[in-house]
Amino acid sequence: MDFLSANTTEQLNEMPKTEEWLPEKPQQYVPEQNQVLTTAMVCCHTLGVTSGGDLIGNVVDKIMFETTGAQIRNSADSKDGVTSIVTSDGKNISVIKRFDFDHHRMTQSVIARFEDGTVKAFVKGSAESIQRLCHKDSLPHNFDQIVRDLARSGIYQISMAVKTLASKDNIDDSRDEIERGLEYLGVVNFKNVIREEAPSIIKELQEGDVRCSMLTGDNVLTGIHIAKESGMIAPNKQVIRATQMSHESGHIIWVDENDAELLKLPAKLSQVELAMTGELWIRLLSHDRELALELVDHIRVFGRCNPHDKASVVSTLASKGYITLMCGDGGNDCGALKTAHVGIALSDAEASIVAPFTSLKKCLTSVPEVLKEGRCALASAFASYKYMILYGQITMFNQMANAYFQITFAEMCWIFIDGAWVVSMAFALPLAQAAKRLAPERPTASVLGPHTMFSALGIIAFNFAFMAISLAALVREPWYQCRKWDGTDVSNVSILGDNYESEVIFLVTGYQYVSSAMAFNFGYKFRAAWIKNWFFVILVVIYTTIHFLITLYPSKVSCFWRVNCENKNVVPNIIDWYNIPIQNKYNHTLLHEDFRVVICVIMVANTIAVCGWEYFIINGIGRRLVNESKNRNKTIDGKDDENVAEIELVAEPYFDDA
Repeated sequence: MDFLSANTTEQLNEMPKTEEWLPEKPQQYVPEQNQVLTTAMVCCHTLGVTSGGDLIGNVVDKIMFETTGAQIRNSADSKDGVTSIVTSDGKNISVIKRFDFDHHRMTQSVIARFEDGTVKAFVKGSAESIQRLCHKDSLPHNFDQIVRDLARSGIYQISMAVKTLASKDNIDDSRDEIERGLEYLGVVNFKNVIREEAPSIIKELQEGDVRCSMLTGDNVLTGIHIAKESGMIAPNKQVIRATQMSHESGHIIWVDENDAELLKLPAKLSQVELAMTGELWIRLLSHDRELALELVDHIRVFGRCNPHDKASVVSTLASKGYITLMCGDGGNDCGALKTAHVGIALSDAEASIVAPFTSLKKCLTSVPEVLKEGRCALASAFASYKYMILYGQITMFNQMANAYFQITFAEMCWIFIDGAWVVSMAFALPLAQAAKRLAPERPTASVLGPHTMFSALGIIAFNFAFMAISLAALVREPWYQCRKWDGTDVSNVSILGDNYESEVIFLVTGYQYVSSAMAFNFGYKFRAAWIKNWFFVILVVIYTTIHFLITLYPSKVSCFWRVNCENKNVVPNIIDWYNIPIQNKYNHTLLHEDFRVVICVIMVANTIAVCGWEYFIINGIGRRLVNESKNRNKTIDGKDDENVAEIELVAEPYFDDA
């Protein structure tokens, strides 16, 4: 924000047209030209000074004070809470009482004592609030037009007023008494410099199916100007502003942004952008809540909002089912930051205390970053959730097959099934990074929704089919003999596990624990490319290498799982640590060489099927059909799907602080 100009009441009256006195560029301020207004700028603030002489306090106050060339004495030199200020021409002013900025009054005031003993109260605030507190004859004759023109030009304006106190006893008067019967001094203008990254961030959010609205303490016309400059409002979009509301009928008067004509709201509100003040919003909400709920989807700018107004807008949107994100940098944003589903503080001040997130860079780039990380976390959580469903289903299938053949797996097989594979895959799946850009939609949040169910059920069906195919292929082999256990000794699990059936079931369904995780590692548009989840990829490579190695090549390694094993390669039992020979009359579990290749082909085909189902069908055709359906609903209804859209509300962080 840059200092632009300061103009007294006399200057405003002499130059009735705004363009005559409003400079295009920041001006060098000359304090001597506006003595009384300069004094107000010197005194009326809540700044302090550190031991090193640095100013601390509100950014706008800093800019205004530094413009005057005055200095605040070190607080160590102050007595009884009195702040001493030295003006640029060497005069001493003592600020003996301060009233902090009140978001409901929209004012801030001080009481100052001068060298000649006179005591004056200086008050600053929004144009509307100062107008109500001043004598009408002290205001510029074109005051309302000036305020509108300034706001329409995107100017942040602070009005100044003064009151001479009759005696020192008046110092103890209430704030209401002091801020009454004021003389208007003039206006201090600041140019709202939009943050450099704002237009690109707004565009990215809009492309990411996020609707942005502005909640600001500034004039609603200033908000409209900034909304257009940042791209929040399209250049060709008509803006309709609410000016007042009847107390009796509740009828709202709507005008165009230039106040040129009265308007009626169109049948399709999606064709226009609406704007209103926070005060009018609260009145509308209390008088006709149904209408307020209908309009809130289309109100782009809320101006002159106090903390309660901002929190009310956020809570209303949340009550309609929207996911709300609020970002702000001031104390008046705290309520809304706490009310929203996600709050991002763009400062280290009060806002950072209540907001769940605080931007380290203090810029708007944190907003899409939080959304991308949030969507990535949601997609990753559902990937793990679906994987655990698949883990249970795969285990159920191989247990059913084992029960049918009256067999089981070797102990090391169970350790990998219930331990190594499921734990490591479930741990590695959520480690995927967030996508670089926001997707045009958000991931599903329904655990029993069609996307989740079709994804899981499809892969379950493929896995069951390929297990059945592998067993069918086994029984068709000429060398195959059924090895059902028909004894009574169950003291050694190897008696039930050393057979072709358990071997084939373990190889095929065991790799399904890996291939199913591979399918869910596809992040669609919410997570980075699958290859970037390097820890997961490393695990897949290791498990795949081991699995195909023990399938194709008999060795001591394969005997670790008692797969493709013969007695000469048997390794010690992991629990008792002694060699248990192969428990069948053939003294081996070697598969025929050609059949080993068949099993590998089945595992590869199974992997291609489940990955293809997830990538091309669920995340491809399925997503496209859902998006087309959603777009048709938007066209028919003229509004966003409440269960899909996200709302970002921004409280003034579109402007540079300096």
